[in-house]
Amino acid sequence: MSSQTKEKKESTNNTTEGKNSAGENRGKFNTSSGVVNAIQTVGDAVQPFVPLFSMVTNIVQQLSQIYENAKCNQKICLVLVERVEIAQYAVKSLQRQKQANEEKFRNQKYYYAFVRFVNVLENIKKFAKEITQLSCFQKFINANAIKDAFDKNIKEFEDVCSDLHFTIAMYDVERREQEAKNVAEDIDVLNKSMNEVKSNLKVVMNEVAALASSMENLNIQASRSAGRATTMRTPLNEAYKAPTVDPNQLNEPFASDDNVRGSRKTVVKKLFRGLEVACKKVPNIENNDTAQSQKGQTELIILLKLGTLCPNVVTFYGLSKVDNNDVMVFNWTSYGNLKEMYTKYEIKWPLKLKFARDICNGLVFVHQCNILHHDVRCENILITDSHEAKLSNFELSRTVQGLSAEVKNLLDIVRWLAPEKMRVTKGGAEQRYNHQCEMFSFGMLLWELCHQRIPYKDMNSVTAIQEHVMSKKRETLKIALCPLEIPNELAKIIKKAWQDEPSARPSDLEVQLKLKELYERFQETSPQIRPKDPHCDIEIPYVELTESEIEMPCDLTDYSIPPIQTLMPFEDGIKEHKAKNYKVSWECFVGHADLGNNVAKYWKGYYLLTGLNGQKNPEAALRLFKEAADNGVADAQLRYAFALIENKSKNVAEIMKYMMMAADYENSTALFNLGDIYWNGKLGIPIDKEKAESYTRLAALKNQPKAIALLEQINAEKMKKT
Repeated sequence: MSSQTKEKKESTNNTTEGKNSAGENRGKFNTSSGVVNAIQTVGDAVQPFVPLFSMVTNIVQQLSQIYENAKCNQKICLVLVERVEIAQYAVKSLQRQKQANEEKFRNQKYYYAFVRFVNVLENIKKFAKEITQLSCFQKFINANAIKDAFDKNIKEFEDVCSDLHFTIAMYDVERREQEAKNVAEDIDVLNKSMNEVKSNLKVVMNEVAALASSMENLNIQASRSAGRATTMRTPLNEAYKAPTVDPNQLNEPFASDDNVRGSRKTVVKKLFRGLEVACKKVPNIENNDTAQSQKGQTELIILLKLGTLCPNVVTFYGLSKVDNNDVMVFNWTSYGNLKEMYTKYEIKWPLKLKFARDICNGLVFVHQCNILHHDVRCENILITDSHEAKLSNFELSRTVQGLSAEVKNLLDIVRWLAPEKMRVTKGGAEQRYNHQCEMFSFGMLLWELCHQRIPYKDMNSVTAIQEHVMSKKRETLKIALCPLEIPNELAKIIKKAWQDEPSARPSDLEVQLKLKELYERFQETSPQIRPKDPHCDIEIPYVELTESEIEMPCDLTDYSIPPIQTLMPFEDGIKEHKAKNYKVSWECFVGHADLGNNVAKYWKGYYLLTGLNGQKNPEAALRLFKEAADNGVADAQLRYAFALIENKSKNVAEIMKYMMMAADYENSTALFNLGDIYWNGKLGIPIDKEKAESYTRLAALKNQPKAIALLEQINAEKMKKT
């Protein structure tokens, strides 16, 4: 064993329990390609730490924003923010005094400790995000589990701060007592409400999945019926009907010129239980057992559920009547739709970025629920008085697997339409609308938002727009010339999103992550809009960009210093594993696991279980699986549960606990196994056919082959009883 390896093991001997969000920090703490592993000059000694300094700053900013957006547990989150901000001060002091701290920068153990420090901060950020959003409560068993997780994060934080000599971050007895009091107040509230919230959220998520799964059959049945009164009886018929709002509960609002909206005055403001709501006129929605009616009712219920779970989807209250007209009742949005807003106001870049992030978050959420919007443009985005963007107008929405919607007003949407869908309009095979089409439309929406006008404004012919787009031409991207970073970065996203080849477009999560990172860097609290000058459009200033010279520092000395060995990026370790270079990947996984990367712990355990590293140690593998599982790695949760079964463990409660944890992270194999356990009464668990069907249906939605087969068996048995 090399001396450096020994040093690393010694420095991490008591700190390998550190959490890390499932892969969020993989490989981030390696130096850039311009920095060699063996640092040879005093001036370069700090270079391996530079990326780490930047990461600390970003994490602190993100944590502060999490606190600002917290829906619950604000006191616990504030405790974490204050702790981390104190540590950031110590980091800044370290940066400013480079010369005085040169010996630390040349110390391999100090480098490893700083990497571990970044991992701990990532863990704290992940924990804070989870406990401040109700939708994340399913990952904690009860309020005491949150308290235990808090204590663990604080202990790891203090341990690594001690290793880095950040004594300023260590609290005295008085401050600890005040901290404990604040935490206890939040925990007390959780004890009274957490179980109910957790249960309700799970039920709603399961309902959305089940409803989305039924949409394809409903669409097919409605299409085949072609207007005939085809009855399609399903278990959802009676249980899922769109709610109604008593017209007597819709009261008149205060007089205002804004109480009626729309070119045809189809949206009317009312007061419902003290809240301002928008009543939108719609054609009569039938409520019977025909496939067409079922389809309409199911879409409304999905909209209801989506708005309940996601803040970036319009809130739907139900159906009602206003002046003998059928209406849908939504929450009222002060600024109307985004097109109306950008027509009246000049929107600052930070707010445009926020809107882009909100819209992307909404799309990602509905996509995860197996729904596509089909009509992504600014006119279908509503803006609240607090500048929240919400997806609306789901009238063309369909499930991912469902039939594409018939487009009646092509000129209204062709400006945002993907080229592959345009080519279908000229004949040929059917091109199904998919996520890649939606990404193209999102790119065009971003262009519209950035330039504050509809795409191809001067083209009023569907044919002209189609020919332009199908010849791989696009709108002029003026913002790419802007020296400001926000429009420049948005331009990059737009260019990727409107690629002619669908497979070349970015994924939902890739764009979501980029917008999230940008938003967290460029938030502002100053006014974000101002009345628009009717005599001019927004002009983007052009600046001549010249290549700057890079000057090297002139005070470097010639003597060499001990080298700092940086770590191979975690992603590269995965690539080496796929290439079967197991020796290289093993060393990578060990290095990252020892410094707190939980996904790396899982891989280290996998190697010890299978012997890919040349040695087997099932006991050590089991311990690593449990560590990673306890820190949110779904594959490790499932692997640990399976390992217990293979070892003939009698601790059924432990097996079920980790199987459930993996299922909460939507692992399809875990979902199927839970369905199998409850259906057949395995492991001594009492048969529960209702739970079995629920888990099996969720797994089947994810195309788990065994779950699909089991679901057919479940349905067949149910048919026998009818």
